[in-house]
Amino acid sequence: MILAWQHLLFSATRGLSLSEHDTVQFLTKARKVNRKNDVSGMMLYTHGRLLLLLEGEATSMDLSCSTIFSDKREYQTLLREPIAEREFPEWTLGFEAVESVEAGRLLGKPLLFDSAACVAGIDAESAKTLLSIMGRRRWQSDRSGMFRAIRRTARSSAAS
Repeated sequence: MILAWQHLLFSATRGLSLSEHDTVQFLTKARKVNRKNDVSGMMLYTHGRLLLLLEGEATSMDLSCSTIFSDKREYQTLLREPIAEREFPEWTLGFEAVESVEAGRLLGKPLLFDSAACVAGIDAESAKTLLSIMGRRRWQSDRSGMFRAIRRTARSSAAS
C-alpha cells in the first residue's frame, strides 16, 4: 500500500502570545500525539507565536491536529500539499526558538517579524522556508551531539 504523504503548515493562534511554559506544554502534548499517529514535523517559536510543519498521511495529520488543538480557531492552516518524502522523518516534532531579527535575516526580510501580528500573517512559502532552514540547523546540531531531538522510533520513546 502506498501512502499519500502531505505537508500541513500552520500557525498556532491560541491567545495573543504564548509564554515559554505554554510552549513547553504544547510541545510535550504534540510530540506524544504525533508519535501515536506516525506524524513527524518541526515547530518554530518566534515573537510569542508558533509555526508548525507536520508531515505524514493526511488522515493521521488531521487526527493529530484535532487532538492537539481543542478547536479549529486555535490554528490557521497556511498550506497543505502532497510530498514525495518527509523532510523531518526522525522527529515527532523538532523544536527551535528563533529571535525575530534572526528569522527576518534568514529570509532576507528584516521587517517581517517586527510584531506578533506580522508572524501571524506570514505567507506559506516564507514560513516553510524558515522551518526548513531551522530544521536543518537542528539536525546538524543533533548529529554533532549538541542537542537531543525526540525521535519517532520506538527505541527512544521509552527515553522521552
